[in-house]
Amino acid sequence: LKRLRTTFDDPLFVRTQQGIRPTQRALELIGPVKAVLRDIDTLLSAADFRPDRATDVFTVAATDYAQMTFLAPLIREVHRLAPGIRFAVVSTDVREMPEQFERQEIDFAVTVPEMAPAGVHAMELFRDRYVCALRRDHPDASGPLDLARFCALDHVLVTPSSDGFRGPADDALKRLGRERRVSISVPTFLSLPAILQETDFIAVAPERVLGAYAHMLKIFPTPFELPEFPMLALWHERTARSPGHIWIRQRISGIAAQLSGPAGPASPQSGSSE
Repeated sequence: LKRLRTTFDDPLFVRTQQGIRPTQRALELIGPVKAVLRDIDTLLSAADFRPDRATDVFTVAATDYAQMTFLAPLIREVHRLAPGIRFAVVSTDVREMPEQFERQEIDFAVTVPEMAPAGVHAMELFRDRYVCALRRDHPDASGPLDLARFCALDHVLVTPSSDGFRGPADDALKRLGRERRVSISVPTFLSLPAILQETDFIAVAPERVLGAYAHMLKIFPTPFELPEFPMLALWHERTARSPGHIWIRQRISGIAAQLSGPAGPASPQSGSSE
């Protein structure tokens, strides 16, 4: 510690009424030191990765959508082959992700291209599309829903953004000279089915998520065109050649191949998605 204090010209730790506390300089060093230690660990790791003996921890940044659609089957497959490997899943933040990769606070991210930082490796996992959902006994559930009625309904929007009352559907509607009324914005998909069941609201959301609730919601195509969107797995160049990371990426590629087909056709507007 004395040598470090001399090197960095900083006490690094100071006594306070609450006990020993790190200085600001010490806090700034945490990320780089962790990165150096992990680089050393990579150098010392065996060239042949043994999944049955591995005890690595992989930190993945992912939304609840990514967790439901991709991470769940990935974790199941990894645990089957490498039961000692653990995953720490953290929330994504487009503003923090570049620094998280640089400080090696995350190993992978699963997100859309718009949130991908520049200069990272990327692998397309699958593509999804947006569909509409409302409760099965909704007044508009019995027949086709035209664009005018769609815009007249109250909408629920799922977005991780704290100021999010706009989504891809709003951009598409604007090009058509239309707009909708988003009455509720929620950060995750967990509360969406309950909100739809208790209200006359409608939602536009990814089909791969809504498909799990087909028994309780009516799911049907949007009355206007919305493009499909891809999901990506991201990782940093620093870990690109790590044996453990290579093995995980091979599992990621395998799960992506299984999910690369369509989520299943959305039912006609007069039917359900079952």
